[in-house]
Amino acid sequence: MKNLKIKQKILILTIVPLMFTVAALMAVSLYQLRVMGVHEVEQIRSTMMASKRESLLNFMAITETAIRPILEGVSDGYETQVRVKTLLRSISYGDDDGYIFAFDYNGLTEVHPAKPELEGKNLIDLTDVNGVRVIAELINAAKNGGGYVSYMWDKPSKDHEVPKLSYAIALKEFGWMLGTGFYIDDIDDAVLLKQQEVDKEEQTTIILYLVIGTAILLLIIMVNLWFSNRALVKPIRELAESARQMSLGKMDTVITVNSNDEIGELADAISRMQKSLKVIFKKLKQTSRD
Repeated sequence: MKNLKIKQKILILTIVPLMFTVAALMAVSLYQLRVMGVHEVEQIRSTMMASKRESLLNFMAITETAIRPILEGVSDGYETQVRVKTLLRSISYGDDDGYIFAFDYNGLTEVHPAKPELEGKNLIDLTDVNGVRVIAELINAAKNGGGYVSYMWDKPSKDHEVPKLSYAIALKEFGWMLGTGFYIDDIDDAVLLKQQEVDKEEQTTIILYLVIGTAILLLIIMVNLWFSNRALVKPIRELAESARQMSLGKMDTVITVNSNDEIGELADAISRMQKSLKVIFKKLKQTSRD
């Protein structure tokens, strides 16, 4: 700082606090933007999940309504089960990824339209990659009045396991668990897409802030340079030149600086010194003549 000129010192004292202020404002704004983005992403997830839960309830209510006439109209138990199975196998929705499945309370597969080869097999001990005992959990949910279970399951249209949310109810007449589910990988896809939008918006905001901040900084630098040159540097240089002329013995130098600040006080002090030196020089000349 010692070797810097006044103009440079003023620039530093102006720009450094300004840069910290702009950086702080950017940080706060970006934090708020990120919080809003996270909220939007979670809102999408919760809204879509709530919609799927409600749809599952509606599908199972429709299924129960469709089964009821068969249960009430056929007295033969075996024939009733055959008709119910036929009905359940005929129900599909959501581009063939939606279907109704049925298991007895021991885990024996009664109906599974997506994988008919599983029918007749006991899957009570089936667990997914996360350790969820899928069929056992669904049976427990059904026995407890109906409930949701999340797990991983093969998706027919993708040929690999994806997250699935199912709702199970009890068909007490047969001792069965009836269920249906939605693959919720589309929720993850929607969330990922929204997250990408949020990230892109954040990047755009950062660039915008940098451009605006740089423009403001350049404007302030230009104004600062103009003001410091006009109000500080130029008067000081004029006073320095006046002092230099006085050091050469030119006591008639006109001091033109006129202001009410510290520079004005300095100019006034130099002017008084000039007058005093004139008096001293005049006396010295008279003394030398005598």
